[in-house]
Amino acid sequence: MPRRRSDELIEIEQLLYRYARAIDAKDWKALETVFTPDARIHYAVERGAELGAGELGAWLARAMRIFKVTQHVVTNPLIELANDDTARCTSYLTATHLQARLDGKLVRTTEGSRYVDTLVRGHDGWRIASRKLERVWVDGEYLGPDAVQLFD
Repeated sequence: MPRRRSDELIEIEQLLYRYARAIDAKDWKALETVFTPDARIHYAVERGAELGAGELGAWLARAMRIFKVTQHVVTNPLIELANDDTARCTSYLTATHLQARLDGKLVRTTEGSRYVDTLVRGHDGWRIASRKLERVWVDGEYLGPDAVQLFD
């Protein structure tokens, strides 16, 4: 029985949410179920990076230490199925980041961004083959690692 278009869209949406949950849980290993092994990820933001899937977990473990907690809310996915095994998707991100200054005072920063993804379907289902994060706005200011407590 052929796969239904609606099933494909739901699988891709679930993949986007799985990414957000992994980031917020700091579960870097879970990202292996989100990206293809050869994926390219470009966080096109201040202190961002462009790297391969194999580098992502270690980079995020270092970069995200400055946050006590985060919440990434992914919405409005616009998914274009090119064929049975490839798709493009843009989605919105509202991400709230909580930092603790060295004196213990909490600082909250929220941003609105956009993910631009290319996806492929393989034997393990849909995975992100390339991702670009484009920031649209920021409410607040991110503090650097010398100004905040670090969390593992």
